[in-house]
Parts: sequence; structure tokens; C-alpha cells
Amino acid sequence: MKKMVFAKGMATLFVLLTALLPAAAQAHCDRVNGPVATDAREALQSGQIAPVAIWVGPDEMAELESAFQQSLAAYKMGGDAREIAEQYFMSTTVRLHRMAEGFPFTGLKPAQPLPEDIALAEQSLETGELQPVTDFLAEEMRTQTDRLFQQVLNEKAEKGESIEAGREWADAYVQYVIFVHDLHKRISSGAPHGIGH
Repeated sequence: MKKMVFAKGMATLFVLLTALLPAAAQAHCDRVNGPVATDAREALQSGQIAPVAIWVGPDEMAELESAFQQSLAAYKMGGDAREIAEQYFMSTTVRLHRMAEGFPFTGLKPAQPLPEDIALAEQSLETGELQPVTDFLAEEMRTQTDRLFQQVLNEKAEKGESIEAGREWADAYVQYVIFVHDLHKRISSGAPHGIGH
């Protein structure tokens, strides 16, 4: 019984940690319409590397400069060469950005609408208003915490009726307590990653 509860608890912990930690697959900076690729296109259009150099760390700068010079030469040819150069430089820049963050690069992704949380975060930088972001996060936290809390209370009423009912309560308990604990750790630890950190 203890082994089963422990196994379920560890599975729950893994799921919760995965949800709380930044996922490379969910990053918006690896998309064609993300900020890194957008600035890579702008660098080729202007012929200046500065707009895109901000997205990589010092360790990646030499490779970025080399890719920029090669891409710029092809970009100036126009036609198919221009399109290929743009795709190559966007892909290289995003890869180097992910490397600077300490995350793997899984390829340049097609353009997609921003998830609501990221759209709000970016909008707040434009408007200078943080309130919509904190309201959104507070509501999401309240909703998820309340759901897990109510689940524990519901299972608690029946936990003494059988071993299986006790296991259901234990599983709900572990999910709730670990969620609260990991959420607190995540909030108090600040930003999870940055360029060259």
C-alpha cells in the first residue's frame, strides 16, 4: 500500500514540477513570429546585427556574427537566396538564444498565436500596467488551488471506509500539498532562466 501511494505521489510530483518549470517545447521564442526570429529578420533588413545580438550571450556571439555575415551576403542577392538566408539566420539565432538560456533547440516553429499568459505579459510591457497580469495569475492560482483543496476534502470524508478510499485521499492530499509547496518555491525563486544565467 505504501509503495503504491508513494508511486502515485511521485508521478503527481513529476507532473506538477513539469507544469511549474519552463518547458522548452512551450517556449514562444522558438517561433517564426517570436521576438528572437522577428529581430533576426530586422537585423538582415537593416544590415545591423545589434537588434538580434541582445538575444544571445557572449559565448554565442562569435557564431552569431559569422552566421550574420554569411546570411547577409546571401540576403542581399534577393530571390530564393534571400528567403533561404532569412530562414537560416532566424533558425541559427533562435538556436543560439536557446543555448544561452541553457535549453535545447528543437527547430524553428511555425507562427502561432501567443498563449494568453504571454500575450498579457507582453501587453503589460507596452501599456505599463501590471494589474491585468497579476489578476490573471491570481485567478488561475485560486482556481487550481481550490480544485485540489476541494478534492482532498471530498476524499477525506470517505478515507476510512476502505484501503482504496484511503489511497484516493492520500493521492489527493499529495497533489494538493505538493502543488502549494512547489508554487510557493516557484514564486519565491524568481525568474527561472535568462540569457547566460
